[in-house]
Amino acid sequence: MPDGQKPRPKAGRPEPSTRDRGGFTVEALEVTALAPVVQATLWGFWDVEVAERFRAELIQLAPRLGPTWSIVVDSRAFLPQTPEVSRHRRDSMAMLMNEGCMRIAAVVTENGTYAMQFSRIASEAGVKNAVFLDPDAALKWVREA
Repeated sequence: MPDGQKPRPKAGRPEPSTRDRGGFTVEALEVTALAPVVQATLWGFWDVEVAERFRAELIQLAPRLGPTWSIVVDSRAFLPQTPEVSRHRRDSMAMLMNEGCMRIAAVVTENGTYAMQFSRIASEAGVKNAVFLDPDAALKWVREA
């Protein structure tokens, strides 16, 4: 790696030692006519480059999901983000609504700082959102859309 460059976060499940660098996975959990659901897992601390890759991957997936769909985001290893990354995520949520995203459920370890940050930016974007401690409850909620 050239001097002065820092390693780039990678998509996929992280090794524990790299978890704080930040990354994500995205997969279509259910693609049915009734309730398409995307499962995303976020971890660590992002920079804008990671946020841009996350947005691009979701927008690329959107046309395969149909006219309306929802997202369950496992945020249990995701940290509160910088204002710049938070703004980018809010703008991404607004863009995803234009692509058919109806609801976003965040699964967290506790209703702390990140849960408040997620609720604020999702509400600013205008997307229906909720925070859950239990992944099954989150999935049930997005299926009610």
